[in-house]
Amino acid sequence: MAIGPNENDPRVIRTRQLIQTAFASLAKEKDFNDITIRDITERATVNRATFYAHFSDKYVLLEALVGDIFMTFISQRLQSHAKLTAETLQNLILSVCDYHETVSKNCKRTAQSIAPLMEMKVKMQLEHIVTAWLATSALPAEIEKRADWIAVMISQSIYSATYRWNAEGRKIPAAVLAEEILPFLMAGLQTVMEQEQIDCKS
Repeated sequence: MAIGPNENDPRVIRTRQLIQTAFASLAKEKDFNDITIRDITERATVNRATFYAHFSDKYVLLEALVGDIFMTFISQRLQSHAKLTAETLQNLILSVCDYHETVSKNCKRTAQSIAPLMEMKVKMQLEHIVTAWLATSALPAEIEKRADWIAVMISQSIYSATYRWNAEGRKIPAAVLAEEILPFLMAGLQTVMEQEQIDCKS
């Protein structure tokens, strides 16, 4: 079995960055479906074998790039050890707004054809972030069992609201949007907690 590259090796990191940067620049010029592996390798000045040592195809490359871009916005507003609070939820909303705005401005030519793939990746990462927050929170045992569903509802709500905000032309500042969304998210969490307390007393 072939051994993959050491992801902590600086040379490997640099090569991955070259490939991702090449793909990102091509995404500004061409539709995703028209971008070939040859286009990417020529832009990145690497050979095909090197490309395939890092990514099995351009879809895997896209997923990695979207994930890295999204987490860059997350890290700019949130600490890695953050917990689920009103403040972290607000910053999470703002991070997703940052992501949508940047992608729509820089990937106009290709965004539509790969939108479902990008959306799925970002939603998965949002769920992972919220699930991790819930795991570090002092929650009742029964709430912990429903943590995955809570994470789904929060992440889907944030993504859908910020996506619509961006698609409609960002008519209000992101901070205002966050202020409008946050009470609904917090009310939903509070309802779950209160319902659980009622169920436990029944």
